[in-house]
Amino acid sequence: MKRFEFSLNKLKGYKQQVLDREKNDLAHLRRQQQQYIDEKNSLEEKLRRSNEEFCVKSSQGMTIMQVTTFKGYHHSLSQQIKELEASIEKMEVKVQKQLGVVIEATKEVSSLDKLEEKQLEEYNFKAAKAEELFISEYVTNSTYKNEG
Repeated sequence: MKRFEFSLNKLKGYKQQVLDREKNDLAHLRRQQQQYIDEKNSLEEKLRRSNEEFCVKSSQGMTIMQVTTFKGYHHSLSQQIKELEASIEKMEVKVQKQLGVVIEATKEVSSLDKLEEKQLEEYNFKAAKAEELFISEYVTNSTYKNEG
């Protein structure tokens, strides 16, 4: 009996490549999202330190120009943080959408894996039957040869 070969092996290989590509895309989106989060955290830390510095300097006395400079810097940091928060939210939508694509691709590969298992079971069953038939015929033929 010929060796087992899954009838949809090429399709399964293609679907696996698609799944791998989609997983890579998801990982890329997550890395990008994490970069935005890290950048936002860094800006929040800068804003916190600048506020502390502002409090210290204002207790010592500051000029109008220094106050205006601090306020402008704080406003700029706050705007950048808001923009990053919006980017993080947009990226989260993309990540969730890509996660859905990965889940669907995983289901497709999984269904082909299950189909392959079924075909292999059927192949093994037929192989066992064929071997059983061969043994039965061999025993029958050798019995007739011994009697004759």
